[in-house]
Amino acid sequence: MSKTADKPPRVDPKQLAAAEEDLENQIEEVGRVTPPDGGYGWVVVVASFLVNMAVDGVIYTCGKILIPVWSVQFGSTSAASIAISLLTGCYYLCGPLASSFVNVFGIRSVAIGGSIVSTTAFLLSRYVDAAWQLYLLFGVLGGIGFGCMYLPSIVILSTYFSKRRSVATGIAVCGSGIGTVVFSQLNGPVFEWFGQNVGLFMIYLAAISISGAVFSMFFAPLTASDSQVAKVAKIVNQYEGHGGEEATRDLLEAVRNDLEELNRPGQQSDTFYAGKTPINRSRSNTLDKKEAEAHRAASHVVHVTEQHTVEHVAKKSKLVQIKDSLLLIWDKDLLFSPSFMTLAISGTFTVLSFLVPFIYIGEVMKKNPELTDQQRSIPLSLIGVFNIVCRVLCGIVADHPKMSALQVSNVATIIAGTSMMFVPFCSELWHFIVFCVPFSAGVACFAALRSVICVDLIGVEKLSNAFGILMVFMGIGALVGSPIAAFIKDHTGSYDISFYVMGAVFAFSGIMTIRLPQLKEWEDNRRRALGGTEMQTISLVENQQI
Repeated sequence: MSKTADKPPRVDPKQLAAAEEDLENQIEEVGRVTPPDGGYGWVVVVASFLVNMAVDGVIYTCGKILIPVWSVQFGSTSAASIAISLLTGCYYLCGPLASSFVNVFGIRSVAIGGSIVSTTAFLLSRYVDAAWQLYLLFGVLGGIGFGCMYLPSIVILSTYFSKRRSVATGIAVCGSGIGTVVFSQLNGPVFEWFGQNVGLFMIYLAAISISGAVFSMFFAPLTASDSQVAKVAKIVNQYEGHGGEEATRDLLEAVRNDLEELNRPGQQSDTFYAGKTPINRSRSNTLDKKEAEAHRAASHVVHVTEQHTVEHVAKKSKLVQIKDSLLLIWDKDLLFSPSFMTLAISGTFTVLSFLVPFIYIGEVMKKNPELTDQQRSIPLSLIGVFNIVCRVLCGIVADHPKMSALQVSNVATIIAGTSMMFVPFCSELWHFIVFCVPFSAGVACFAALRSVICVDLIGVEKLSNAFGILMVFMGIGALVGSPIAAFIKDHTGSYDISFYVMGAVFAFSGIMTIRLPQLKEWEDNRRRALGGTEMQTISLVENQQI
């Protein structure tokens, strides 16, 4: 017999790598918790709806009551508006931090904690006697609390729903519009009933906020069952050559930790996707070959080593987990992408401008002394109603084969910005009612189509990263928008110039993304010219065909 015959057969490295990945996929397929797409999930939808109603209801309506009072107390409209802008800005800015907290501490704990933080902030705001104290408590602390309530209320839907996620998310986010309607009508009478006492009004806001903790208690986490843990442990035993041996306690504990990591919301790349069109997760239109291989490695929780053993998830401290989660969001490929940064800056301009009517439309209506306080609250209510209707309509239009989410969003945003520029010419109630229709359409399309546009632009693999970065940019816009409008008013004596400027900014945010597909195509061509890979080339051809 020849020496060659005594050698073990060579194993093709590609076949070995494929077998290892098949095992990793098998483990994760068995261990992943399947969304029930119904059942108790509908209870979660109702709870999420109520949390959204409480959070956005307060954010979009409290300024109408509080800014006139604080303007007198602190000497200017711009000084008073900073507190509201900080509340809204920190609500957006804390998105990445809230996402990290959710990954580490769980959805329900973060939502309840956020409710307690914002409630505490509002209660302490009763005793402030300086503007900086109001900014720190009501603005920063209250905004962070609201952000930690809002984000879990959206993330929980992705764990309970897959096929029906667009329906579930659509119902839940309607809470924002309903909250605007309800509290815009309720705040005024409550404030009058309290004798226009701001301290008592803060207790009222705190009561709304703490209700979020009650609703968040229904955010029950889905975890892997004991039978799933046992099945995965058996697969691991067999692969490592232990055959039919009973799984040890250490192995079961390691597997349970693996599956806990596997089913974390942060492991789902499409957590923030709420579109109706199914996502093709088998390829990316943004990753080159090297990046794709790294992505596949990072996407697996359990790894197979060359020593024919299974490498389990390493346990880390809470602080390290939070740090790792935050660092993961700041994706340098996105930060250095011209097309994505154009989208992010556009979002900054949109949020910078669209919050102005929510806060100041009632003040503009005071130009007509015949309008009562009740009548001046009607536009905010109608914006809430139209927002709900327009979210549904823009989704239907964007799903049309000949339309794109970006086109729909751009047109709606430009029209909405233009309508803001006509607000100074409004005098009668029906004028303001007409304004609410195009403005609500722009706001609704921006809110409803963000995740769909992101998936079209950068792919689902980096959606969570992109969403975190976008929230930071939107937070910056929310921080500076209303103070700029108030500053203009303080120096001109009216809100007319504020609405001209902010309307133009709103329209420009839509104009600047009209050529975004062409910019993305140029970016892909440039990457290919500088050494793009086969995967990029295929992706580019597919995108051009689409």
